[in-house]
Amino acid sequence: MAKQTYIKAITDGLDIALGEDDKALIFGEDVGKNGGVFRTTVGLQDKYGEDRVFDTPLAESGIIGLAVGLAATGWRPIPEIQFMGFTFEAMDQIVGQIARNHFRFGGKVKMPITIRTPFGGGTHTAEMHSDNLENYFASTPGLRVVTPSNPYDAKGLIISAVESNDPVLFMENLKLYRSLKDEIPEGKYTVPLDKAKVVREGTDVTIVTYSAMVQQSLKAADKLAADGISAEVIDLISLSPIDTDTIFASVEKT
Repeated sequence: MAKQTYIKAITDGLDIALGEDDKALIFGEDVGKNGGVFRTTVGLQDKYGEDRVFDTPLAESGIIGLAVGLAATGWRPIPEIQFMGFTFEAMDQIVGQIARNHFRFGGKVKMPITIRTPFGGGTHTAEMHSDNLENYFASTPGLRVVTPSNPYDAKGLIISAVESNDPVLFMENLKLYRSLKDEIPEGKYTVPLDKAKVVREGTDVTIVTYSAMVQQSLKAADKLAADGISAEVIDLISLSPIDTDTIFASVEKT
C-alpha cells in the first residue's frame, strides 16, 4: 500500500478500468496529451493510445452525444465534462437521452456511461467553475449519482462506475483533489455504488453528509464530543439512489 492523493487514486482507477476492458474509452476537452485541466488522465493516452484516450472539440453536447452512440453500440464510454457548470450544455443528452434510454428500449440497450466532472466551491475558481448541481441529477430517474469523499473510495468507486451497465454521474470534489491522502491498496478493488458508509459511530445525533463536507462533519463531531454529545457521521457516497437503510438505522439508534 502507498499513500495517494484523491486525484491520483482516480487516475489509478481509470488506468485499471482501461486495462480490464478494451471497450472502455476516455474522451473530453484536453484529456489526451495534456491529461486534463487537473491532470486526472495524465499518462493514459501514452499508455493506451489516441484511439482510446482522446481530445474532443469544446462542445459538451457533442461529448455526451458521442457517449450515447458509443454506449448503444457496445462501447463503455468515460467522458469528462471539464467543470460541472458545463453540464448545462449537455442537459438534454444526460437527462433526456442517457438516463431514459434503458426505459426507452425496454432494457435491450445498455448505457454503461461514466460521466466524470469536477465540482464544488472553496477553491477560488471562477463563475461556472465551482457549481454544485447535484440536485438536478439526483432527481433524474435512471441515473446513478456518486461522489467519493476520500482517496480510497475514489479509486474503488470509479472502477465500480465504469464496470456498471447503468449510467453514472461521477462527481469529483475540486477541494479534495490534492488536499487528502490515504493508504491505497495496489491493484483492483471496488466500492459499492449504492451503499452509504458510517465513518464515525455515535449515539446521540446523526449527521448525514457527502463529499468534502464529510471532513467538515468529522471536525464538527469532534467539537460536539468535547461538549459530551456523541455524533454519528454518515457518508452517503451515493446521492442516487440514497441508502436509506443505513440512514434509518442510524436515526433509530440516535
